[in-house]
Amino acid sequence: MGDNGWQEGVEGELGNRSNVPEEFVLLQACLRFVHDPRKARGRVHVLVSVLSLTVLALMGGSRSLSDISRWGKLHPEIWEPLKLRRSPSVATLSRLLRVVSVQEVRMALIEFTRQLNERRRQKDGLLVVAADGKTLRGTRENGQQLHVLHLFAHNSALALDQVAVGHTAGEIGGTRDWIEQVAEQFPGLQILTGDARLADRDLCQAIVDSYKDYVFRLKKTNQACMPMPKSSSVSQAQPSLLG
Repeated sequence: MGDNGWQEGVEGELGNRSNVPEEFVLLQACLRFVHDPRKARGRVHVLVSVLSLTVLALMGGSRSLSDISRWGKLHPEIWEPLKLRRSPSVATLSRLLRVVSVQEVRMALIEFTRQLNERRRQKDGLLVVAADGKTLRGTRENGQQLHVLHLFAHNSALALDQVAVGHTAGEIGGTRDWIEQVAEQFPGLQILTGDARLADRDLCQAIVDSYKDYVFRLKKTNQACMPMPKSSSVSQAQPSLLG
């Protein structure tokens, strides 16, 4: 489905102002665009219901499939609103989440945060986004603690995205990829902030090339962004450094 169809199918769900229940309605509306690869015969749980339960359980502190299943059993009051007959078993969660496209889920969540960000900042004003790396407790991938790049919008107090970067050294590349591939999903994004770890010359140049500004904390021993990046194709963006 094209971008227009996606947006038209979701934006009608809410007005310009929303509360938590309404925001969850928006989340479900976005998750409905994730393709269910299962055959219709034999389905017990609707995909959007399982994905919604998973999001709620993760927000409630779950860190594994068994945690998610247990969380659902402990909260039977959500079964009817989510259109669940019961909490999915660990085996069901494993089978279903294994075949769902991770990229489609991520794009659905990005669309959710894009629309929510629009509503919270009333579709105007400067959008400032902070990029910060975090090592997640209790979350491992290939035996290693998962390290992610966290993108947070100051104006709307909203986490826009999380990108797995492997380790701290991957934060620069992860930020550059996000600026080049995802940032355009958030109209109005003008300034990216970060700590000294992101003060990298190539990253700064990529930000300027995207017609955006940056404010990075710069240590005296950090020479990565000196001299300031130059671009003959950019006349509007003026790069900034905060020492």
